[in-house]
Amino acid sequence: MKNNSLPPQKISPINEFFWALIGLMLTIFGTFVEVFVFFPVTGSDLENLKPSSLGITYQLAGVFFTGLMGGKNAATYAQISYVIMGLFKLPIFYQGGSVEYFQYPSFGYILGFIPGAWLCGYLVLPGKRRLELFAMSAFLGLLVVHIFGIIYLVLYTFITPLFGNVLSDTYLWDAINWYSITPFPAQIALICAVSVIAFILRFFLLY
Repeated sequence: MKNNSLPPQKISPINEFFWALIGLMLTIFGTFVEVFVFFPVTGSDLENLKPSSLGITYQLAGVFFTGLMGGKNAATYAQISYVIMGLFKLPIFYQGGSVEYFQYPSFGYILGFIPGAWLCGYLVLPGKRRLELFAMSAFLGLLVVHIFGIIYLVLYTFITPLFGNVLSDTYLWDAINWYSITPFPAQIALICAVSVIAFILRFFLLY
C-alpha cells in the first residue's frame, strides 16, 4: 500500500530564531506574572468570580511553549539566553539577576530550564501533531527541571555550610517541599493548558 503521509517537517533556521525570541520574551515576562484561576463566590453565582492564586508564575509556560512550537533548538537558545542575561545583572530572574544567583538554592531549577526545554522540543519536532505527545513531552521536560533543581539543592545543602552558612537539619527536605512538591500540581495544570494551546496553534499553522 502506498504511503501518502508527508514526512515530518523540520523547523527552518528563521523560524527557530523567531520562536527562540518569542520564548525568551515569554519566559522573562512570565517570571513576574502570577497564575490565577477564577471561581464563583457561590456555587451558582457565575457573575461574581473570585480570583485564586495557584502559587506559581507563567515562567514555565514560556519554557515549554517554545519547545512545543519551535523545537529543541529554539527552546534551548531561548533558555540559554535567559540564563546568561540574568547572570549578567539584567533583573529578569524572580529575585533580580546577577552572577551571585549561583548562591541561590533555587538556581538549579533555572539551569534545568535548558535541558527541560530541549527534551520537550526534541520529543515533538519534527514529528506527529498529537495532543497526548505534547502533554507528555512537556511533563517529561518538567521532571527534568525538577531533577536539576533537586540535585542543586542537595549540593547547596552540603557545600554552603563549608563556607559558614548555617542550615537547619530539615533544610533539604523543606527546600524540596517548597520548590518541588508544593508547586508541582499547579505546574502540571499549567503545562497541560500550554500543551492544548500549542496543539491548536500548530493545527492552524499546519505543522
